[in-house]
Amino acid sequence: MFDLTVVGAGPAGYVAALYAVRKGLRVALVEKSLVGGVCMNAGCIPSKALIASAETLGRIQRAAEFGIEVAGTIRPHLPAIMSRKEKIVDGVRRGVETLIHTSKIALISGEARVIASNKVSIGDQVLESQHILLAMGSVPATLSGFPFSGKRVLSTDHILALQEIPRHLLVLGSGPAGLEMAFFYAQLGSQVTVVELLPRALPMEDESISKLIEREMKKRRIAFLPNVQSRGVEEEADKVRLHLPEGKVLEGDYLFVSVGRAICSRGTGLEELGVNMAPKGEILVDKFMRTSADGIYAAGDVIGGLMLAHVASAEGKSAVDSILGNPSQIRYESIPWGIFTVPEIGRVGLTEKEARERYHNVRVGRFPYRALGKAMAIGETSGEAKIVTLSSGEILGAHIIGFSASDLVQEISVLMQSGVKLDDLAHTVFAHPTLSEVLKEALEDLEGLSLHQLPKS
Repeated sequence: MFDLTVVGAGPAGYVAALYAVRKGLRVALVEKSLVGGVCMNAGCIPSKALIASAETLGRIQRAAEFGIEVAGTIRPHLPAIMSRKEKIVDGVRRGVETLIHTSKIALISGEARVIASNKVSIGDQVLESQHILLAMGSVPATLSGFPFSGKRVLSTDHILALQEIPRHLLVLGSGPAGLEMAFFYAQLGSQVTVVELLPRALPMEDESISKLIEREMKKRRIAFLPNVQSRGVEEEADKVRLHLPEGKVLEGDYLFVSVGRAICSRGTGLEELGVNMAPKGEILVDKFMRTSADGIYAAGDVIGGLMLAHVASAEGKSAVDSILGNPSQIRYESIPWGIFTVPEIGRVGLTEKEARERYHNVRVGRFPYRALGKAMAIGETSGEAKIVTLSSGEILGAHIIGFSASDLVQEISVLMQSGVKLDDLAHTVFAHPTLSEVLKEALEDLEGLSLHQLPKS
């Protein structure tokens, strides 16, 4: 008999299990595949390992700008890059597995089915516990007419394991995963074409971010085709043909289909138990991660919303707090996230458009990287910071594109989480020369006091 059975050992599940044990609960953790889930094995960690290799190549190729002479041929070796990635993923996964075992969590391998509000079956084995936390995660979404073969039509799982650099990579979808791989393979020398149904790249981000990332794509000769409804794909032994409107065809070595995530909630017994779900399979929960069935909680990708690893972990911990009678509510509006294109993107809160749709007294402050002494010194002058606030001083959102944007945006997240207003920051001194000054100047620009750019007319 356990206090808690967790189904799924991804960022929501394993973090919840570790947290629950630290709080004194007896925990069973069920996983049908690899500990760590998508993020650790086929998402965040492997993709960032690959991107780090591409960034290193880029720095070497730019060495002459910094007065460094590099002799000989410089070229990427994709099998070695992939091997490094696998070593990193294995090391991170082993670290988490060690934490699970030393915490005396019962780790059980197999596919779980919920058969009662306090029972989970794994094959012939039945686990009984007072509470159940569902954290089964998600998989790459499929698109009719574009089936994943793993040979020439690729999902996220496949694109992160290629052993040859494509001559021409086609990418369907310009969301974060699609663009991260577009920039990665472009840096390695591939011709890359990105096809997008909507009018702009990164359609869910602030419009100014879309405009700037499209400019960076053009710099790197990544072709971008917006407003295009793809008609289907033909796969041959050595190439793919992507059919477009008006009989047009794009030919490439591979097609990476990146159109979002599909939730893994079907066939787990939830329907029979009367657990309420949305049409796409999202498990419906209240603000404390409780489902419609007593004793059953859910967290992570299976509940939809912000499908990010750090959000999943926060939701897993929130579910445990609810079980312990100390419910904690997550403030989603202050959660930051990053997109690891070149340059990076960091975002928290509302876009400018979203803010203006909700409020009438919105102000926007901006500052470009090119005006920062530190950015010029390190040769990273592409990008800008944009802060969205109310005239009362409440910060509604921040959007940064530029070097280390995914780290810088955390500063604004902390301010939003703490309820800090602009008046509270009036006498805050930022270190010089640092990239964080881009935030200081953007905040001062809200008052027309950014002294390192021309005043607004």
